[in-house]
Amino acid sequence: MMPSQKLAFSERLRLLLRSGERYAKTDLLYLTKNASWLTIGQVSISVLALLTSIAFAHFIPKDVYGSYRYLLSIFWTLTTFSLTGIPVALARAIAKGENGAYKESIRLSLVWSWPMVLISLGLAVYYFAQGNMLLFAGALIIAVVGPLMQPSFLYNSILEGNRAFRATAITGIVLNLVPTLALIATMFVSTNPLSFLVVYIAANAGTAAALSWFVWRYYRVPAQRPAESLFTLGAHFSLMNILAGVAGQIDRLLVFHYLGAVELAIYSFAVSLPDQIKSMSNNVSTIAFPKFANRPFKEIQETLLHRMGGFTILMAAIAGAYILIAPLAFRILFPAYMDAVFYSQLYALALIPLASIFPATALQAHAANKELYIFNIVSSVFQIGILFPAIAYYGLLGAVIARIIGRTLTLATGVFLVNTYAKRASS
Repeated sequence: MMPSQKLAFSERLRLLLRSGERYAKTDLLYLTKNASWLTIGQVSISVLALLTSIAFAHFIPKDVYGSYRYLLSIFWTLTTFSLTGIPVALARAIAKGENGAYKESIRLSLVWSWPMVLISLGLAVYYFAQGNMLLFAGALIIAVVGPLMQPSFLYNSILEGNRAFRATAITGIVLNLVPTLALIATMFVSTNPLSFLVVYIAANAGTAAALSWFVWRYYRVPAQRPAESLFTLGAHFSLMNILAGVAGQIDRLLVFHYLGAVELAIYSFAVSLPDQIKSMSNNVSTIAFPKFANRPFKEIQETLLHRMGGFTILMAAIAGAYILIAPLAFRILFPAYMDAVFYSQLYALALIPLASIFPATALQAHAANKELYIFNIVSSVFQIGILFPAIAYYGLLGAVIARIIGRTLTLATGVFLVNTYAKRASS
């Protein structure tokens, strides 16, 4: 190699290292500044969720709580048949300066709630024919009130797209505080699962609608014509979300079907604390999304494995700590559910492969529709397929193990598809 070539190589290496150091410092400052607010918000939300769980564990019978959780699972499953991809499409549009997409997103969410309404009414007819008045009434409630949920929550896409993480944290606390107080108050006057379902949906939708009004006024969101890709992109994300939404709730539906309401109550408490930890990891996706949306994908890919590796080590440490403290935590918080401790400890292992949020967020931020379809279909179909025999033959143990295996496959699929898209985007 000639001296001039050595110098050129050394200079390129120096510039590359300096560039990487600059990006690392920028990312560190960005994450530290914004993660603190989101962490405060998420910790507060987790505390409120914990208070609600403690109240249910002390004041409500297991069979009633299990029936309520089943109704909630039906509700969240049915919401997947609405335009659930609009929030992601809207956040992407806002991040790119297309604030006028907000009003159009509300309209689209309301108009495209009709599949959810029709399926809910169909379920109501089915349960009525079966003579199950509880589930008949629950399906009717979902048909009437359910479509209001998503349009009310779209304000969060404005905040996320504008990187208003402080406002995201504050509104998130308010949004969870009101339903928590409403549910706890309801426990003193009713033990009917339908009462809890109505209060949960109405309190969430009503509080979110009020927050939407404040956010809309504060940001003075204009009404100019949004990008034509809003509906198309939202529809793509929605189609992808159907299988993922079903996969996210199918374990609870199957536990209720095969094992009953009491077993579903036990399973719900077994996964509640690890799932609260999981929800805190969503802050990473919220922070990364607007950054990923405005960076070249090749640049994201080059640092993705390092981010994922560090995150995996962190989650493994958290899972190990949880396994140690779970018996004491249940003895103090949920003494009526000590039979859920072993399942909860095992389920903590499902925290380790949560680094899949990085490839999923990167692909969403760059609207990699082909890869996102594959990601959602492969991971969801596998998860649904393994849960059926696992729960039917092995009960709660099968449900927990199936979740761990499913999340591990999701992680591997995400890494493979990020590399695939990077090659396709650069060609």
